[in-house]
Amino acid sequence: MKTIKNNKKNKLNKLFKKYCKNKNGLSEKEIIRLIKNEYNEQYSKYIINSLMNIWGKKVNNKYYITQVVFVKKLYNKPDGFFRDKLI
Repeated sequence: MKTIKNNKKNKLNKLFKKYCKNKNGLSEKEIIRLIKNEYNEQYSKYIINSLMNIWGKKVNNKYYITQVVFVKKLYNKPDGFFRDKLI
């Protein structure tokens, strides 16, 4: 059971690093690119804005999704944004 969780965390860390281009975390554009490339989905700007406001961390008046939040919160049920997505 523990190896399954570690394996999932490793995959999520690789996915995060694949799209993260700066030290702050995933920007709004990077999140949109991740969703489009990995899940072949597209959300309205209002949904993306809500995602960034709920789970993002504000740095210099922009929101970023940090690696900790990405791995520990976005994919967890019942409240994570990607709770129904398979890795």
